[in-house]
Amino acid sequence: MKRTFLAVMLAVYSVAALGQVQSARGKGTPRVTSTPKAAHNSMANGTTPFKCDQYRNHPHPGMHGFCQSMENTILANEARQAGRPGPSESIVELPALGSAEAKQLGYACIGGQAFKRLANGWEQVHAREGGWQRCRGG
Repeated sequence: MKRTFLAVMLAVYSVAALGQVQSARGKGTPRVTSTPKAAHNSMANGTTPFKCDQYRNHPHPGMHGFCQSMENTILANEARQAGRPGPSESIVELPALGSAEAKQLGYACIGGQAFKRLANGWEQVHAREGGWQRCRGG
């Protein structure tokens, strides 16, 4: 009986001692958590990063079309990989935000994206062929 009692008491005190050892270690050094790197955005500086208009007068007649198709493919794939909606294939001319023409028309080009004026703000315009409408002028 004494042996059983001693074994039980030894087990109880060893568990308590183990708890003290663990708490004496503290919480440890905090982990440095870093935010994931943002996906690359080719259109951060403009809606036409390849600047395909420079190829309109190229000696090869298909160069401008080739550049446009490459730009559209790259931008769509980049948006898909980043989980963003893709841009339109077409590019329209719109007045810049704040101009009298934009106020009269109700549409403006803001950072290469077409926006429609609403009563309480602006709404991004979606193209017929899909994606958000790209524009020049703003």
